[in-house]
Amino acid sequence: MGDFMKWVSAVLLYLSAVLVFGCLIYSFRKPRQLSIEPPLRMLLGSAGVALFLNATAMLTTSLQMSYFLFGAYHIAMDFVINGMMAFVRRYTGLRDYNQKVQTGFGIAAILDAVLMVINCFQPIVFECERIPDQFGSLFCHISSKSYLYGFHVILIYVMIVILLFDLIRKMLQSPKIYKLKYAVILVLDCIVVICHTIYLQFNTVIDYSLLWYAAVAFSVFYFSTTYIPRGLMDKLLYFTISNMQDGIICLDIENKCVHANRTAKIYCDFEMDQQIQTWFMEEIPSGAEDYYWDAKRRINGSMRYYRIQYQKIFDVQSKYLGCFFIIQDCTKETERFESEKYRATHDALTGIYNKEYFYETTREKITQNPLQEYCIVCTDVKNFKLVNDMFGVQTGDKLLLRIAGILRSLAGESWVYGRLTADRFALCVPQEEFDEEQILKKIVRMAKLTEDTVFKVHIHIGVYLVEDKTLGISMMCDRANLAIKTIKDSYQNIVAYYKENLRESTINEQKVISEFEDAIRDGQFQAYVQPQVAANGKIRGGEMLVRWVHPQKGMIPPGEFIGIFEQTGFISRLDAYMWETACMRLQRWKNAGLTENYLSINISQKDFYLLDVYKILTGLVKYYDLNPRNLHLEITETAVMSNPQAQLPLIAKLRNYGFLVEIDDFGSGYSSLNTLKDLQADILKIDMGFLSKTAHQGRSKLILQMIIALAKALRMEVITEGVETQDQVDFLKAYGCDIFQGYYFAKPLPVMEFEMQYLNRTFKI
Repeated sequence: MGDFMKWVSAVLLYLSAVLVFGCLIYSFRKPRQLSIEPPLRMLLGSAGVALFLNATAMLTTSLQMSYFLFGAYHIAMDFVINGMMAFVRRYTGLRDYNQKVQTGFGIAAILDAVLMVINCFQPIVFECERIPDQFGSLFCHISSKSYLYGFHVILIYVMIVILLFDLIRKMLQSPKIYKLKYAVILVLDCIVVICHTIYLQFNTVIDYSLLWYAAVAFSVFYFSTTYIPRGLMDKLLYFTISNMQDGIICLDIENKCVHANRTAKIYCDFEMDQQIQTWFMEEIPSGAEDYYWDAKRRINGSMRYYRIQYQKIFDVQSKYLGCFFIIQDCTKETERFESEKYRATHDALTGIYNKEYFYETTREKITQNPLQEYCIVCTDVKNFKLVNDMFGVQTGDKLLLRIAGILRSLAGESWVYGRLTADRFALCVPQEEFDEEQILKKIVRMAKLTEDTVFKVHIHIGVYLVEDKTLGISMMCDRANLAIKTIKDSYQNIVAYYKENLRESTINEQKVISEFEDAIRDGQFQAYVQPQVAANGKIRGGEMLVRWVHPQKGMIPPGEFIGIFEQTGFISRLDAYMWETACMRLQRWKNAGLTENYLSINISQKDFYLLDVYKILTGLVKYYDLNPRNLHLEITETAVMSNPQAQLPLIAKLRNYGFLVEIDDFGSGYSSLNTLKDLQADILKIDMGFLSKTAHQGRSKLILQMIIALAKALRMEVITEGVETQDQVDFLKAYGCDIFQGYYFAKPLPVMEFEMQYLNRTFKI
């Protein structure tokens, strides 16, 4: 019977080797198993080799060959234990041996292998013998072991003890699904130790612990590649589905619920079957395999938004297995989207539509109602900047909020309203619903929006009756704003309607603006001079004026472009151009010996804000080597007194440099006497229109006489412009006027013509 067991043991060892090698080959075909792959293959390979070598060593009839095979078997066993330790070290993550420990085990294993190799030629570790069985066949086995064999045993047992210790620790710390794995491997390792101890103690012919080594290798393979991944996946899926925020409902082929997590039960209000039946009846199209829809439901008092997905499940043969529902809570995403959409379409301050969304919604309204007539209404707060400057930004914001509130109170269901810019609002109103009287009542109340009893808020309204519905909404608003421009300086007129001539006027303005660059580059702006005659009849100089000589349109009157340039700021560039032109002419006169004649140039109000007036003017007289007294600076009292804190010191600097300053259009403002008190100037310029605009000529002449006398008392020369008759000359001369300017002497004429005809001329006065 013992001999028969030898054959059985050998066959079992070979079968075990084949099984282990099969697992090794299978591991190469499996997807990568992260860090356990190398130690697992080392364990399987060395275990298979050890089984094969031990079985072959038993069956060999050559004693010398048995030494080689048993020696190789022991070396393979070192690799088996090392592979098991590497597997435990990497898979459990409990022990990360330092370099010295790893080096020590490596040296010990190498030394053991050297002893086994030496033993093949000189038996110093173990001896083998051949024994016959009852069939006459010879078997080899290890008959005796020396004390050096104890080194191999100690090495193996030390590593096994460390292995068992790590496995016990890992098993105690692991979840239930992992405990079985580590428990099985631990039990098998213990059986290996017991069987090997019996083998050593009783010196049995066959080492049955080898079969348990094979069982350990196979268990490690099974738990690493099959049981743990599948079992873990089942557990993970179960716990994931149970605890995920999205609701999951799984149904079988009869549409019966086989699983639903807590989120799904809360959504369905625990009426699962009824809810599922409702979905199949009302939401899911017949025959649909994959479908989703949006839903909302009040949960715990708050509205929640969901996206529900329905999906059928089929096996690899395309047979129907069941279906599932995923209930995804989209509340945060929906609220965030709505919030972003609101911010993108509504004004941050007032909460009404912003410009872009007003345009978009108005276009939809007009397009969807082609038979309805609409009007576009725009509002503009007069001098809104003053509200912020005088009362603060908070008051300005309150004003805007009040305007938005008025729009809300006025608006009907079919109205669209929004905020276009800082203080501009717009409405799209059906024409039959537009009530001008009602709007005016609301607007009048706006005058008292500030706590100041003197300052009143004035709002102007422009109305465009939509005739061309294909016109862009922005252009419709532009037309309503054009209507506002016609009353922007009025405090009585509140509402203005767009008329077609306003558009033509705007187009002309745009043409004027667009042609400015070419005109100033090509020299289309030409210098004209109107002579100024002294009381003794001598021409002292003249006022330089600009004329636009267009190559196609001819002479363009100043009234058609000066106002536009003042609005756009181009007036400053034009003024600077004319200043240099005047200096060039004065240099020419100086070279001709005419050093007593002057030219008077105009300084506009915007020049003080857009130009460094002092730097430019002083730079010009230096460059052209002029006496600054030959360049008179003509400034309106309005330009100076609009910002006296900045302008008065500037005027003083210019006079100190040597320029002569003229106050132009004296009497046209509201603070002329204050101007004379605060502004130190050299010349006072009076317009004869002062007399022509009144029916009380006697009183006007008396006032004019007093103004001239006042100027004389302030040591100022007096120029009167607009002189057209000899009577006016006699009257002004008698009152002490120093210089005359007007059509009576000459109209403005090109500078070269002025030089040839008037520069040296003397009038008889």
